[in-house]
Amino acid sequence: MKKECVNKWENEQDCPCKDEDCENHGICCECIKYHKDDKSLPVCLRKI
Repeated sequence: MKKECVNKWENEQDCPCKDEDCENHGICCECIKYHKDDKSLPVCLRKI
């Protein structure tokens, strides 16, 4: 069970990821964990 992210609203405003249907959108700790397990980088950590 996921904990509610206290900064979710602020995170969603700044999140550069276009996949707004993702269950981890705006929950940075869950997003980073998912991408770490998948051995990929989330959009916010990629070089532009």
